[in-house]
Amino acid sequence: MSRSLYPHPVLCLVLCSVVFTTCGNIALIIYILRSFKGLVPAEPTYSYIGYDFPAQLPLQLASVGLSLDDESDGSHFSLEADDEWGTQFPLHDGFTSLGRSNRTFLVSMVHQMHCLDVIRVGFVTNATGYHRHVEHCLRYLRQIVLCYADTTLEVDEPGIKDGEMAHAASGVGAIHRCKDWTVLRRYLEAHPSVPFED
Repeated sequence: MSRSLYPHPVLCLVLCSVVFTTCGNIALIIYILRSFKGLVPAEPTYSYIGYDFPAQLPLQLASVGLSLDDESDGSHFSLEADDEWGTQFPLHDGFTSLGRSNRTFLVSMVHQMHCLDVIRVGFVTNATGYHRHVEHCLRYLRQIVLCYADTTLEVDEPGIKDGEMAHAASGVGAIHRCKDWTVLRRYLEAHPSVPFED
């Protein structure tokens, strides 16, 4: 009686099939991963020459909730509160330099806050010749509001207007989904623009 080299041929066949299938799956996974690697776009690089720069500051800002406060008592950010309005701006001017050539950019949030301040100062001082700057800011802010198209729901607070009932909303207490502007402010304070050379 001859002895078989493999005492359990079925077990051996199953084991070989498992090893072969596992190796085939590993090879297929490696092939697929290498194929996908070519499909994923690489991080863009910019020269910062002409219009070759990112549309937004390359900074990740967490999404946070902002509940609007009732500041109608005038205790915060009144028209005459120059010092308090001044706290809304970064220590530097809100410009930052990017790229190897240190190209300077203004971050839109700072421009928007500047425009609110220009409108405030223009209203308070009624300065001659200031109206063009105020008009620029009103147009700019109108477009920014349209750009963000905030869909936060604000509770109706009906009241009487011109002798008739009318819908109204103060927005107080509404929770808006916002970007964490404090991270942006810290970034701008840590990365001011390169000063002009004398």
